[in-house]
Amino acid sequence: MLKKSFIAAALAIVLLVGANVVFALDPIPKQPGFSGYVQPGLGYLSIKSNMVAKVLSFDLSDQKINNRNDEPDSQSTALFSLPFKLAYTFAGGRTQVFLGTEVGDLLSFDTAQQLAIKQEVGALGVMQAGLLFSGATRVWKDPYVTNQNRDDTDRKNMGAQFTWDKMFGSNLELEYSIRKIDIGSEKSGDSILALTNSDRDRLDRNGVVHKVSAAYQFTLAEKHRLTPEIALSYDDLDGEAMANTGLDLKLNYTYLGDPITLVLNGSVGAAEYDKSNPIYGKTRDDDRYGVSATVYYKNPWGWKLFGSEPMQFFVTGAYSVTDANIDFYTQEALLGMGGVAFRWK
Repeated sequence: MLKKSFIAAALAIVLLVGANVVFALDPIPKQPGFSGYVQPGLGYLSIKSNMVAKVLSFDLSDQKINNRNDEPDSQSTALFSLPFKLAYTFAGGRTQVFLGTEVGDLLSFDTAQQLAIKQEVGALGVMQAGLLFSGATRVWKDPYVTNQNRDDTDRKNMGAQFTWDKMFGSNLELEYSIRKIDIGSEKSGDSILALTNSDRDRLDRNGVVHKVSAAYQFTLAEKHRLTPEIALSYDDLDGEAMANTGLDLKLNYTYLGDPITLVLNGSVGAAEYDKSNPIYGKTRDDDRYGVSATVYYKNPWGWKLFGSEPMQFFVTGAYSVTDANIDFYTQEALLGMGGVAFRWK
């Protein structure tokens, strides 16, 4: 069973990547044609991780470690992001197709692009189905190598995501995603001579990740929205010591003001792993939580880009932690970023 030690549901703030300011799907525009957004941002990232090597050209962990019983050291880097969405709405049948950035777990940099179709189905609500394909993330072939440089390899994830929003005219949204994780060269534990082949198999990070979530948006007043969400996940990985079941509780608050929009969001959760880890002689458990805040400010000069709505400036901050009972797997990230957001309807 999952841990029941969700001490208090943290009211917090999650990084809003993209120009959407609520969890529900973007409404389909009433007029046919192109729409979307782009939100370039520049910031600072400090991260602790023993598992993820780099994203794009950004190094996220030490190439060389001396002790596999220690927590990871902190790495800092400048960071540039360019989340976007390009959509086309067809005349008539309330159908839209789009390509855009899909954001997953900040700590593991589980990001992807989504190519999807969205359909309004009368009183049933809005249905969306999309293909997910990963960005450029690299992990260590054998994360447990000590006293010499570790080699990195590609981690790819591809899959599908299905969303049912505005169910039967309500503000309820259900979402399910499935992703196949493919580590280019999986060599976890090869450097530890005391492990048997069976032990190393239990550390395999390849497999399939399932996630299902439900969220409901409440309107507190004309400009205030509150959205609780519950998410269940199962990482059905080939290595039984890496496979796990997780539960996360999230809470979003959005203030839709003019000229200021504020997005506060947070989460608290836990994951319980299937089998004992052969390196550490115990089963891994994680507690995880995160907070962040994003503020948008509509520019007072009415500046636009190629017919966009008036551009908005934004600043955001985020803090996220995975506190594992095995120190090696503890992860922590601190992010600050600012930029501009352009949106076309």
